[in-house]
Amino acid sequence: MKRNLLKWAVTCFMAVFSFCAANAQFGQMPSPEEMAKMQADQMKETVSLSEEQYAKVLVICKEQSEEMQKLFQEGQPDFSAFGKLQEDQNKKLKEVMTEDQFKKWDEHMQEMRRNMGGF
Repeated sequence: MKRNLLKWAVTCFMAVFSFCAANAQFGQMPSPEEMAKMQADQMKETVSLSEEQYAKVLVICKEQSEEMQKLFQEGQPDFSAFGKLQEDQNKKLKEVMTEDQFKKWDEHMQEMRRNMGGF
């Protein structure tokens, strides 16, 4: 279980870091709202969320993005905290998505980890 949390934490961290690094080249860091919209848009495209589901997922993603931003602002982030955030987000997403949608999203995230060198 801890290993899975670490995988999620590293995946989350790498996705955020990649996006932030890309935007930092242009002198801007994404806001929690921008990060949330990006993630919610990706979920909508990947698992075909309805508009109602999308609105709920956007709120969930914004909450997580705000918490992640707090962790980064505190200095050296605690990776176990990222894992906890991801676990909490997954619980909330399971309440919004159908079982098939969540399974498809989970498979998508696993593929992303494989593409990032096995994390």
